[in-house]
Amino acid sequence: MDTKPFVSPSQPAERAQEDRYVVLIPAYKPDARMLKLVRELRAEGLCVQVVDDGSGETYRDIFDQAQALGCRVARHAVNLGKGRALKTGINAAMNAFSPLDGIVTADADGQHTCRDILRIMARMRENPRALITGARAFDGNIPLKSRLGNSITRRVYHFATGIRCQDTRTGLRGIPAAYLPQMLQLPGERYEYEMTMFLRLREMRLPLEEVTIETIYIDGNKGSHFHPLKDSARIYSVILRFLASSLISFGVDYGLYWLLLGWLDLPPWLCYAFARVVSSGVNYLLNRMTVFKTGGRDAVFRYYLLAATQLSVGAGLVELLHVTLHWSAGWIKIPVDVVLFCLSYLVQRDFVFKERSGQKEPV
Repeated sequence: MDTKPFVSPSQPAERAQEDRYVVLIPAYKPDARMLKLVRELRAEGLCVQVVDDGSGETYRDIFDQAQALGCRVARHAVNLGKGRALKTGINAAMNAFSPLDGIVTADADGQHTCRDILRIMARMRENPRALITGARAFDGNIPLKSRLGNSITRRVYHFATGIRCQDTRTGLRGIPAAYLPQMLQLPGERYEYEMTMFLRLREMRLPLEEVTIETIYIDGNKGSHFHPLKDSARIYSVILRFLASSLISFGVDYGLYWLLLGWLDLPPWLCYAFARVVSSGVNYLLNRMTVFKTGGRDAVFRYYLLAATQLSVGAGLVELLHVTLHWSAGWIKIPVDVVLFCLSYLVQRDFVFKERSGQKEPV
């Protein structure tokens, strides 16, 4: 079966044989900086897909000029958000260019240079099964909003996912072709889409690699739509879901503990053990379905290994504090479980629900 060659208007033939990447630029009310980037990319013989995210008639001439430079332009009739623009561009590129090795997304505001885009592509050739991102250093004269926003999100992101990321807000990303269909199905229509992509890396079994890029802020980054609290909440939601599942399990656990302690007058450690066995089953199901969204038979084994360890440690601490310090048997469970809660999240994240290297990846 014949396949159409991977070329775009005026693309050099030798480049078509070497590279099979598309640069995707979502744009809302762009200026000459986008045209400058498009011109430089086309001079390198690269295929470019631009998405006009409902910029309006005032900006039509800019997109017409981009099209005249040899790039493809998809248009939204109204502003639908960056997430939707990225998905529109990914879909358009997958249909227009074939075969395809990957897509590099870049912003239209001048923060990403042609040189850094080429460096992302070079790393993609070396690691074709990883998400390659451009990471800014965030040193020197960086706007406070950007410095604060990235500092908050990267620390919470690491705690929530176990993945270290220098720049959680970068729009410069190299996405392998095998993962593009999954990118189209990610939720999020606006700026939260890019954070969702990061949050789903473990679920998609997609490694993350970073390339240090030039840090460029124009006019103090006044055009940024990032809000430290609002956008960081996208990451906090993972921890909040874990907390919610733990609170539900805690209700089951503590209710049974009080019931057994009050009605049957059993030793505190035995009440603790029985209540924990029941609540651990509830906790596993909730975490598998709503928090980590992974797991199989091996995850069940790892989870109950953790639960058995927690049960032994918790029951031992309850009995020890009750006997030696004479703490109330009814309330002693609270401080013990608070400590175990924090440890449990980290162990479940990095051991119980962690993807095994032998699991299937996209083909």
